[in-house]
Amino acid sequence: MSIYREKNRKTKDLIQGSFIKILEKKTFESITVGDIAKQAQINRGTFYLHFIDKFDLLDQIEQRLFGDLGNHIDELQSNYSSTHTFEKEQEQLAATLFSAIKMQSPLLKIFLSDHGRAGFHLRFREAFSEKVRVNLEKNESFKATLKVPMEYFLSFITSAFLGLIEQWVQNDLDKTPQEMTILYIDIISFIQKKNTKKV
Repeated sequence: MSIYREKNRKTKDLIQGSFIKILEKKTFESITVGDIAKQAQINRGTFYLHFIDKFDLLDQIEQRLFGDLGNHIDELQSNYSSTHTFEKEQEQLAATLFSAIKMQSPLLKIFLSDHGRAGFHLRFREAFSEKVRVNLEKNESFKATLKVPMEYFLSFITSAFLGLIEQWVQNDLDKTPQEMTILYIDIISFIQKKNTKKV
């Protein structure tokens, strides 16, 4: 990496870090480019060399967050064995994601709060749902046994999972990723047993 590119990256990271610090105290709507430049100790011109505006800045941070979580899903998918059942894959997926969420929890806590930009929940859900869909469609046995339309299945799974994540973050990570995985699996198993009894 050239010296120029390294300096460029460090400046960009500085701007993003400064923005996050301000977001802890102020709402996204009330933050100005001037606020960010002052916190980062740069001039406004330097900010505009790296970002179009504060919306572009936040979009890039969100996309990096979504991309990081998506990479964990992809990595897990590449390690799946053909002998794994869907239930086992779900357990591994949950464990991997809860661990990743723990690492990103400071950022998620801000984005999920009133200080974050409106619509984060929807953007998070859309990115998560698409990544899960792509990976589920690679599982031939799952597709062959799925008895409901994929979009409804994804809506249920992603809403349930993200609901747990949001509650966990709001509770200041009162459980370990392993405990959250067990909780998730127990809830899914409880629902399955209830539906089995009804049938």
